[in-house]
Amino acid sequence: MGLADGELIAHRIYAAVRERILSGAYPPGSVLRQEDIARQLEVSRVPLREVFSKLEAEGFLLSRPRRGYAVVSLEAEEMAEIFDLRSVLERQAGQIAARKRSDGDLAALTELHQEMVTADASTPEGRQIWAQANRSFHERILAIGGRARLQRIALLLRDQVEPYVRMEVALSVDVAEAMQDHLEIIGALQAGDAELAGDLCSAHCRRTERRLLDHLGRE
Repeated sequence: MGLADGELIAHRIYAAVRERILSGAYPPGSVLRQEDIARQLEVSRVPLREVFSKLEAEGFLLSRPRRGYAVVSLEAEEMAEIFDLRSVLERQAGQIAARKRSDGDLAALTELHQEMVTADASTPEGRQIWAQANRSFHERILAIGGRARLQRIALLLRDQVEPYVRMEVALSVDVAEAMQDHLEIIGALQAGDAELAGDLCSAHCRRTERRLLDHLGRE
């Protein structure tokens, strides 16, 4: 097996474990045993250890001496900190996107919004479609500006709360507020109104934060 093959396997393992964390298949606080996951993915433990180290560095896993790894479980204060940062970064991303968006960008965002509209959030399959389209929607806004560092940091912060977003949607089956936010953001981008687009992106973050913290408070 050459270096390229090894890198490909490591990437496949990374993508699989990361998606299971984001989707909640590995819930916050759950213990990940390397031997179990290696068996599930039919891989050796050597590349899996490297993947776990990378996911720990990105804030998804917590290493526990002699007890393996656990999926990070965020406290309310930690989640609030993440949203403080997100609201600033996504405000800036929205402002830049309003100035640089193309007709193709607007068409893609509208198509993703429609995909979310038609997804049935009352079913697991529908929620999966909605979550993927929602992520793509926000990725597109971040990508429009062409600011690689802004995009990378903002997406990492989004991913750290993504499991909680999906859990909240699964419990409430209520995406109406988020969908209205998306429509208003598209409108501001179409109008080229940078200040409004930035305000709407920041407010969208804050409303997501409120829903998640309300959910945590009920647990």
